[in-house]
Amino acid sequence: MRVLSVILLGFLLLGFGTAAFANDLSISGSGRNREVTLNKLLSKVPEGAAMTDASCKRIGIAGLNYQYRCSVTWEFRNQYLGAS
Repeated sequence: MRVLSVILLGFLLLGFGTAAFANDLSISGSGRNREVTLNKLLSKVPEGAAMTDASCKRIGIAGLNYQYRCSVTWEFRNQYLGAS
């Protein structure tokens, strides 16, 4: 019974997993330069989307080095909401 549950869960994740990623309204990435990392992410925002947030965190890595973990979120606004 447990094996059947695992198999069923696997099929559900396969079926809904691609749809969940296709509708994602954010993207994240990391790099050593904050501006370059943020610009790469901003270039992937879909045309027609309104950016709602862009932020970066400085993360320490091995030694005295660091990198930035940035994320950008957006939304699609319906410009015809008030139209009759």
